Amino acid sequence: MLIINWIGKRVVGGLGSADTLIVVGMGSAVGDSMFYPSIPLTVALLVITLIGALQKLYVHLSIKSESVRKKTHPKVMKLVESGALLYDNFSDDQIDKFEVYMLLRESGIKYLSEVEHAYYEQSGNLSIYKYENPKLEHSILPEDLPNHEKFPHNKF
Repeated sequence: MLIINWIGKRVVGGLGSADTLIVVGMGSAVGDSMFYPSIPLTVALLVITLIGALQKLYVHLSIKSESVRKKTHPKVMKLVESGALLYDNFSDDQIDKFEVYMLLRESGIKYLSEVEHAYYEQSGNLSIYKYENPKLEHSILPEDLPNHEKFPHNKF
């Protein structure tokens, strides 16, 4: 608990996929000491302390150095513009249209035409900017998706 407190709330609160692997590794180090009496608890504490120190160094470097931040933090990708999917950006983050539809629906969006811009954030969430008075076209509800082939201007 002291090491987690030392790493900081910002780091613990914003766990990404790499951070999750670190937590699993820390759990494994502690678990080995708990299950195998031949592995001293001091080894587990040393591993956890080392992982915590490396994580703290990584956070410090990513805050201080823009080049480190560019290499280690995924960039924000625009996935929807003016009610249309931007397919060219999908491969950068290995996301498909059905995942975009799911993220939009989770935010209460029923029609793609409601969305002026949508950005895929570093957290995996979608930031959505809606039109004030949209035309309600191109439903993204699951029961309506098979009908999208009828829309020639979209690449559904």
